[in-house]
Amino acid sequence: MSPAGVQAVVVRRAAGQVSEGVGAVGAEQVQRLGGGVPWLGHVGGLVRDPLAFLSCLREGPAVVRVQLAGRAVYVVNTAEAAHRVLVSPVFDKGGPFMDTARVLVGNGVITCSNADHRRQQPVMRPAFHRDQVARYAPVMGEVVEQAISGWREGELLDVEERMYELAARVVARTLIAAPAGREAAGVMAEALPVLLEGMFRRMLVPWPLLHRSPLPANRRFRQAQARLEQAVGHVIRQYRTGEAPGEDLLSLVMASADEDGRPLDDTEVRDQVLSVLAAGVETTASLLAWTLHALADHPEVESRLWAELDRELAGSAPALADIGRLPYTRQVLTEVLRLWPPTWMLSRITLEETLLAGFTVPAGADVIISPYALHRDPAVFPDPERLDPDRWLPERVTPAQRQAFTAFGGGRRKCLGEHYGMTETILALATISSRWQLRNAGSSPLRPLPRFLLTPKAGPLVATRRTPAAHGRRAGAGQQV
Repeated sequence: MSPAGVQAVVVRRAAGQVSEGVGAVGAEQVQRLGGGVPWLGHVGGLVRDPLAFLSCLREGPAVVRVQLAGRAVYVVNTAEAAHRVLVSPVFDKGGPFMDTARVLVGNGVITCSNADHRRQQPVMRPAFHRDQVARYAPVMGEVVEQAISGWREGELLDVEERMYELAARVVARTLIAAPAGREAAGVMAEALPVLLEGMFRRMLVPWPLLHRSPLPANRRFRQAQARLEQAVGHVIRQYRTGEAPGEDLLSLVMASADEDGRPLDDTEVRDQVLSVLAAGVETTASLLAWTLHALADHPEVESRLWAELDRELAGSAPALADIGRLPYTRQVLTEVLRLWPPTWMLSRITLEETLLAGFTVPAGADVIISPYALHRDPAVFPDPERLDPDRWLPERVTPAQRQAFTAFGGGRRKCLGEHYGMTETILALATISSRWQLRNAGSSPLRPLPRFLLTPKAGPLVATRRTPAAHGRRAGAGQQV
């Protein structure tokens, strides 16, 4: 499927019929994608199949302009151009994705401008330092053990729901550990499906009056948001009154001050709490759910994963010290992130007119990058639809692939929680796959469900207990047992 107009733009460009831009000699003006309808523009294509729509834009120029309900948006279609957008200070957080994310998480560290980020990042960074993550790791392992201890032979598992619950418990034990944090993490896990669906609508059709109308979907969104706001308010009150453990992320945030010595006010704390809840629950749960479904569909990958786990862990619970000996486990998760990145769309705004891949992009322009589309570029990732963890072997991965892999963003705004998230998911996947085999219960195919974030759509999985091989190294022992 190819959006109308992509081929025409390619032909005009090849024929020299594209006008020069005003920003530099020889620069080209970004062409508008053909098709679309009055008022809505290309919203229809994004609603029908947004992943295919964005992927097919790779057939055209490096940058192309589309219309979203009267809003001009510049879509970046090459890894090189995307890398510049992510690392250059000319591009700031903004655009349709980030503007909509602020509806949920406010002006937290994920969504704030570059200027605010220079103040917020030093406040948040210590909580995700490797030494701090090392202290979180035993708690992560304990939560995973508790989460799967209730699984039963032959049980039908709603993997998405179970992974949401697991991720919410980890956040509540490590990042927001006051009693109210457990409630807030649970509310976030329950509310996110409704919130993500509503945010997707708001991103595609940014008409405030439409989203304030008394439609059932709007009421569900407002109710979910109100429950979450109430739970977060309770969290902040507990921390303000000293009812918190004092060693988790939020304690560090509330004890910090900005460069002028001013502590964060309740609104700023609220934005950081929501940012942590959204990222810590949704992205981790989504990655684990995608991975378990993918393993059920790819027994050859699962067998190699088992071989590594049995050899290195021999039935022991994985610990932080074991992660370096589980390279294939990490490769599996990285490959799943390549195929199904939770953040399937990123957006920025230009602070000044700039030249991008030879095209002039005006100041104040909305710019979109799709990690999903870039990760499926056959020129960068051969056989891109294939689940191939070995493409991440050190001797195989190329600089172009590292540049194109944008699941964690890039540049100064790269995800602060990358090490935290990968530590949690490696420990969780190693624990689950050491003890259980999960298989499809029916014929429902695994397919992506693009809401505001990318989630898996599939049927339940059947749990079958497995016994690890009786030989291998005990965790952390470095010897045969």
